Amino acid sequence: MKIMLIEDNKNKRDDIKSFLLSKNIVDSDIIIAKSMTDFTTNLHHDIGLFIIDLKLPNIDGGEAQFNGLTILETIKKSSKQESLLLAISSFPDEFPKLRDFYESHGCILSTYSNKKGWKSTLEHLLIQLNKNTTLDFLIFCALKEERTPYITMINGKKCNRRGIDFYDIDIGEKKGSVVLLPSMGLVNAAIIAGACIDRYKPSIVAMSGICGGFTDNVKLGQLLVSKMAYEYQSGKWTDDGFKQEPYQVSTDQNTLTNLSIMIDQDDFLKELEEGYSATKPDEPTPPIFSIFTSGSAVVASKELLTNIQNHHRKSGGLDMEIFAIHRATELSINKPLCICAKTVVDLCDSNKDDDLHIYGSYISAKFIILAIKNHYKLNT
Repeated sequence: MKIMLIEDNKNKRDDIKSFLLSKNIVDSDIIIAKSMTDFTTNLHHDIGLFIIDLKLPNIDGGEAQFNGLTILETIKKSSKQESLLLAISSFPDEFPKLRDFYESHGCILSTYSNKKGWKSTLEHLLIQLNKNTTLDFLIFCALKEERTPYITMINGKKCNRRGIDFYDIDIGEKKGSVVLLPSMGLVNAAIIAGACIDRYKPSIVAMSGICGGFTDNVKLGQLLVSKMAYEYQSGKWTDDGFKQEPYQVSTDQNTLTNLSIMIDQDDFLKELEEGYSATKPDEPTPPIFSIFTSGSAVVASKELLTNIQNHHRKSGGLDMEIFAIHRATELSINKPLCICAKTVVDLCDSNKDDDLHIYGSYISAKFIILAIKNHYKLNT
């Protein structure tokens, strides 16, 4: 979230901005508004905190006027009514007649000459802003090696948010993070994804990484894009054995159509592999849409694999998290888009090795990055 500093006085503006920078606010996240024109022009940004001056000119270089009330009213009538508000003024004599109006709009009044006071207030608001941070997208990875490609491809910043490992990145003009799950499996994926979606309210949720594959439907080294996922271990055990009751979650059709147009481009696999120089599959295979089935255990038994595949003959990918990501997204209040893709690195038998792990992690991460870019390009 960005901060809008609405102030025409250079010395005062520089003083407040310097304090923000000292609190690790990135310069690019501070929007300066020296006039009402600047204020209205930049109001479309995702602004979490407004720092307001009582007096502001209508145009650059104009005479300052008492526009503070207009600014507050505009904010409250826009989509920014949940933003934090702080007015720092050099005219405290005006406070008595303005206080009721400002405070009724949730705006704190501070006197500029009392630097200790406004800095303390602003610091508390920055802490609250950090708690209220929203992200445009969230990408989940179950393994460090699955997240590593994002770190090598995009400059970002690691941070710990409430014990969860985030790697914050920008894709185009959108801000998001690649979240490393504390452990593999459906339970970890569901809990962490659900909590993060609820807290950061992304418009896109994604997952990339590596998976097993069903020999009849996929090739080794092939990227699978999830069109539907289900959990193979849900059901009921009886004296006659296990009776499965799979719950299915599908990727919405509009998203699938947009992704289909993207992956049907000529040489799309070459685009995914660009920049990668390590071990590759013996046979290059284009990405496909596939059905994923998820469970909590690693499967290395051909007999069990056959039993799982019998539940849906077109299943292509077998993993431990994708169903949970789909389900967490489906149950969220915000209903973000969900895009999941993993690369087949083994055929779920006893012949498991790590030869294609780096390749699989790389091209699935590259796909998610391109998919997110493509989505926001189509929706701007």
